[in-house]
Amino acid sequence: MGLLPQGRRGGSRDFFRLVLAFFIESELHEHAAYLVDSLWDCAAPLLKDWDGLTHLLLEESPEEGE
Repeated sequence: MGLLPQGRRGGSRDFFRLVLAFFIESELHEHAAYLVDSLWDCAAPLLKDWDGLTHLLLEESPEEGE
């Protein structure tokens, strides 16, 4: 099991969706390393939860309009 319990993965999912939305909308793609460094300082447990991140990456995306 990862660092976050199964019930907390929803919060992890929301967190990463917000970070990705910010990254895409900010159009600062050349500064991705700075974003990761900043996240490492404040969200290291989320970034180190390999089981949780793997689960998020393998999760089916919701159908549009649902």
